Amino acid sequence: MKHLFYSVVAASMILAGCVSTSTLDKKQAELDAKNKELAACETRAKDELAACETARGALDAKLATANQELGVFRQEAEAKQRKLDVLQKQEEQLRTRLSQELTDKNVEIEQLRGQLSVRMLDKIVFKSGSAEILPQGMEVLDKLAEAVKDSTDTIRVEGHTDDTPISDKLKAKYPTNWELSAARASAVARYFETKHYINPKRLESLGFSMYRPVAPNDTKENKQRNRRVEIVLKPAAEAEPVKEAAPAAAPATPAAPEAKP
Repeated sequence: MKHLFYSVVAASMILAGCVSTSTLDKKQAELDAKNKELAACETRAKDELAACETARGALDAKLATANQELGVFRQEAEAKQRKLDVLQKQEEQLRTRLSQELTDKNVEIEQLRGQLSVRMLDKIVFKSGSAEILPQGMEVLDKLAEAVKDSTDTIRVEGHTDDTPISDKLKAKYPTNWELSAARASAVARYFETKHYINPKRLESLGFSMYRPVAPNDTKENKQRNRRVEIVLKPAAEAEPVKEAAPAAAPATPAAPEAKP
């Protein structure tokens, strides 16, 4: 009986040990699973952090490039503003000089969209129906040429007429007001070039016929205002950058002559 008791106690202890070991194994398995899950989360976090750092590096590079471009744009804007200030100062000085030199009541000076325009009625520059410059017209053009010859402005000469058709006796030379207005503009441009040696690359001549009047062609006085020559001073356009020539193709290497048998 005593032996039986000890056997039962021993069996109970062994059974209890088996139960404890099974529970421990289960807990260890759960712990291993948690550790594995934690390691996976840590790996994902590191990968995401690396991706964020890469993206941040790319954004920092873009931001640096944008700041550089902004700096260049600011420098260009400041340079253009300085150039504009210089041009405005030059235009004001030129306007003052022209106002002093050209005091004839038949000469008007206007400023529009950054351009100076000197308007001269045709009666002080040309004979009626002619593109020949009168002496008094030469005096006005001489003063104007002296005032503008040292600038860099483009000088555009515009010829304008009223709506009166060309007379029959002039039609052989000037069929319409187109030809007369263009001939007068060309005569003034040529005078600036040959008499005052203004660079012809600065000169433009245009004939507008009767299609850009400054007043309705309904009175004698208005018609006279429309018969005019205008000298428009435009700031010189910036030179286009010189394009680099494409490298010449290397000459083809001649093929070696075939060996004769």
